[in-house]
Amino acid sequence: MDTAGRDHSFISETYWLVLNRAPSALELRDQTAGSLNSDQPSLRYGLLDSDEFRRLRAAWRDGIRTESDSHALEAALVALGSDEYFVKRAYESILARWPDESGGRHYASVLAAGERRTNVVRALATSGEFDEKRLAVPCDVQLCELANPAKWQNDEWLDLLRSLGLSADRLLMHRKPYEFTQMLYGCKRLGMLREDASFISIGAGHEQVLYWLANHVGRVVATDMYEGTWQGELAKEGDPVVLDDPDKYAPFPYRRDHLEFMKMDGRQLDFPDGTFDVSYSLSSIEHFGGFEGACRTMREMARVLKPGGVLALATEYVLSGPPHEETFQPDEIHALVRESGLELVEPIDEHVYRRYQTRPVNVRLTPYLSPHMLVEMDGTVFTSVMVFLRKPAART
Repeated sequence: MDTAGRDHSFISETYWLVLNRAPSALELRDQTAGSLNSDQPSLRYGLLDSDEFRRLRAAWRDGIRTESDSHALEAALVALGSDEYFVKRAYESILARWPDESGGRHYASVLAAGERRTNVVRALATSGEFDEKRLAVPCDVQLCELANPAKWQNDEWLDLLRSLGLSADRLLMHRKPYEFTQMLYGCKRLGMLREDASFISIGAGHEQVLYWLANHVGRVVATDMYEGTWQGELAKEGDPVVLDDPDKYAPFPYRRDHLEFMKMDGRQLDFPDGTFDVSYSLSSIEHFGGFEGACRTMREMARVLKPGGVLALATEYVLSGPPHEETFQPDEIHALVRESGLELVEPIDEHVYRRYQTRPVNVRLTPYLSPHMLVEMDGTVFTSVMVFLRKPAART
């Protein structure tokens, strides 16, 4: 395949075929800049790996219209050249190959019969062959790990992130959206996102993931003390108003009868043994009275699980520096896991940040800086750790 340097015509054609739009003046300038890789395949790879293309392709799979002017889009694709040339460039841009004889003949015939070029492009982009190519690209699927930037390269994970109404922009990555999404991702892979499943959240506040779960599982119980400093600080996460008016914090429509908010201490849950399929807590148990309070909470979260149920936990993991209040050292994390009496679904990947170079965010000086995956406070560097544990199934 020709890998000659790019020109404006080639760049424009590729943008229309992959993103269904013309490149902006800035994009056109950057794509022809000498400092960039100037071969043709690298342009295609960059566009196919963009968040914009992922969003478009997801919409095309669902039959959702994405263009503002369908006639203008079709006219732009027709202007690329003959049917033969169009099919060749469409295959080259989307499937990274030239059309085989049967494929070229098929698309030539449907175009001659009046099929729109727009539909040909989208058929190639949503084809089984394209899916196979995507699946062949390695992506991170680890569940038990430190907050991991690699998840922003996992399409399934990103779909969950977007479904929460959160940005998938890598420059805005933050460990709180990571916790929300990783919890859902782990529960999905472990088979717990079912219509008949019951979830309990510990130290729940009014997190948007609660409302998401209400639309996907049978029962969600949100527990918190809803008192103290959290009532008026940090987005009013402990606002007791949510107990009587959960709609106030709903980020999107939800099934009201599937979600219940209750004032309850996570160290002493007022539920019988074996009530829930999933118990989870996201960056809360470090506020429950230090290590001893966290241990009590882990035992309670395990107690209320049904046999075969899953405990999902995110909390603060210290990477370096002195001990700091409301964080846990690595050995304390492992002690909390043991305290639950449950089994990790897989080992914890604690070496994430040996693979990445990143600068911690000083939460006292620049708390809103992003990316926000590592944080530093008073010389202690920490991040989130996410673990999933399974309660042994009942013996028959």
